[in-house]
Amino acid sequence: MSLSDDLSRFSKLFSVLEDDARKKLMSLSKKKVFVKGDVICREGEQGGDFFVLTKGTVSVSGDDLLGRKFELATLKAGEFFGELAALTGQRRQATVTAAEDVEVMCFPPAAVAEVVKTSAPAMEVMQKAGLHRTEDTMKKMME
Repeated sequence: MSLSDDLSRFSKLFSVLEDDARKKLMSLSKKKVFVKGDVICREGEQGGDFFVLTKGTVSVSGDDLLGRKFELATLKAGEFFGELAALTGQRRQATVTAAEDVEVMCFPPAAVAEVVKTSAPAMEVMQKAGLHRTEDTMKKMME
């Protein structure tokens, strides 16, 4: 069984992609390994790769307007992050740090854009995730 098949079993995003789109996206990806404590992407940085977590957990954090750091989420294998930056080119909205040794698949923005423009369900999954995360961030900042 291929990594593409594995991802489609545990990742909602990959499960909605048709085989051809999933294979194309995987062919443009690269695997990266991070050790506990490594920052994978930092809030405010220029956007770039979209990430799918294939092993381990990561901590997602942000800063409020007063510079106070707050925890937004913990993501586990099968979940993704960096979708807004990859789709829109905007700056990173959060800092993602390896909570343990992790493995991620990195997808360049052009590959993500090419695949989601031909897959309405994939675009919907990514947009809903981005909206949910934005709403969740706002709620946590107001606490």
